[in-house]
Amino acid sequence: MLDKKQIIKFLEDNDLTDVEELKYKDDALVVRFYYDFDSDELASARAYANDECEDEQESDEWYDEFFLTYLNEIAVDNAGEIIEELMEEFELQAQYITYETDKESYDYCEFIAVISEIDKNYNIEDVLDELEL
Repeated sequence: MLDKKQIIKFLEDNDLTDVEELKYKDDALVVRFYYDFDSDELASARAYANDECEDEQESDEWYDEFFLTYLNEIAVDNAGEIIEELMEEFELQAQYITYETDKESYDYCEFIAVISEIDKNYNIEDVLDELEL
């Protein structure tokens, strides 16, 4: 049996924010959460984009190809590591997706995860379709 409260607490304790359960089936936990970038991560993304992009700072290419890509990779790496720890600690399986950060709101990255017992076979794409997300 999934201890949904403990799972949500684990995610929050690992600095994921606004963790929200999306109502689904009893034997799966579907959560939306956010990875918030700290000032160091934003500064390093800016420095990377400035170093690597030949276009002017804050041009479309600067944002799309360098700055936002760098931030998305940080979010996926860090949130993915937290999900891996969750799966090990609770002996569960999890799948997640991220929604690309955009230049209007690049201080966070949104995720949705489907978490279930190891013997349950949920496909995140199917779950998102059922939930119309």
